[in-house]
Amino acid sequence: MTGEAARPVQVRPSLAILVVCSAVQPFALNVLAPATPSIARALGTDYAAIQLTLTFYLFAVALAQLVVGPLSDRLGRRPCVIGGLAIFALGSLVGLVAADLPMLLAARMLQAIGAGSAFALTRAIARDMAGRDEAASIIGYVTMAMVVAPMLSPLIGGFIYKTQGWRAIFVLMAVVGVIATTGAILKLPETHHRSGPPQRVSDVFRAFPILMRERSFVIYAGVLTLVSSTFFSFIAGAPYAVVEHMRAGPEIYGLFFVAMAGSYMFGNFLTGRFGQRIGTARLMPLGLMLSAISVSIAAAMPFLFPWQPALLFLPLMLNGIGNGLCIPSATASALSVRPDLAGAAAGLTGFVQLGIGAFAAYLAGTLTPLWPPAFLMIMLVCTLGATALIRLNRFN
Repeated sequence: MTGEAARPVQVRPSLAILVVCSAVQPFALNVLAPATPSIARALGTDYAAIQLTLTFYLFAVALAQLVVGPLSDRLGRRPCVIGGLAIFALGSLVGLVAADLPMLLAARMLQAIGAGSAFALTRAIARDMAGRDEAASIIGYVTMAMVVAPMLSPLIGGFIYKTQGWRAIFVLMAVVGVIATTGAILKLPETHHRSGPPQRVSDVFRAFPILMRERSFVIYAGVLTLVSSTFFSFIAGAPYAVVEHMRAGPEIYGLFFVAMAGSYMFGNFLTGRFGQRIGTARLMPLGLMLSAISVSIAAAMPFLFPWQPALLFLPLMLNGIGNGLCIPSATASALSVRPDLAGAAAGLTGFVQLGIGAFAAYLAGTLTPLWPPAFLMIMLVCTLGATALIRLNRFN
């Protein structure tokens, strides 16, 4: 059962506040990266141990999405987003005064719980505001703007670290958290207006088995997860292939990566611009077709020519466009199967997306040093799997 109608929302939140709520999570994930070696020295631990801050952050983001989605179906989107952003600000202050690794890990988990909650619920808010195709358009525009956060945050973090030290990065994140919380209080109206008797908190988690019995939801969530896993595989394997195997400098990887991010932004722009006119039913398979062609070409390059960065990145720019068409469409479609459970659907898809993506990244990171094209093979399997999966569903 696919619900097209959106609930009436008297005051629609602006794209700007949705972008802010979405961007806090990827910004906080990446802004600390340049300072991690210094943090390890300051806290008297080694680099491998400090990398646990990344693992714990991703784990907490996944769990937060699983919990906050169904809670927002009962309590409303607005209080959950505001509460999440406030928790993020609190976690930033804890990180500012962290004296050892356990305290830093606790701070990063608080940040992840708060930012991950806001990140997940922006998709549910988009579905509250509009039908499936318009929701895909909104998500496309939000994602297009949000991509800027992980592109710029390492540069910002590196500059602040060099001029003010690593604790100043937590000051910046605390300020971002306060600004985002204030913006949500002032500019984010409630978009989820539940009808019927109130539920107990324990009841809302019963939405998960309901969603898993919906064939269309499983297919759309599977497509979203597999397509996202191509990106996780790429970021885990490509740096090794480019820097170690191709002997290109890290700056070469960085420049090409910005170009790929630009292609993904362009794909999201196309979804935002034409999502309502063309519809997710056509955008999704079109994006998958572009991605399948792109990854197939990129996967063939190591066997046909001397492998160079351009032969890796240029074909995959088409994959970025395809992902920009497919991911917002698959997200909106998954959340539209049961509009009354959009919050739970957003949380469940986010949890699975991140969990399977992390596993794909683990495989790519493990296998690529043994055989450099391995990450491309994982990307190809994920892309072809998503293409096959979408054919199982009847678009309506």
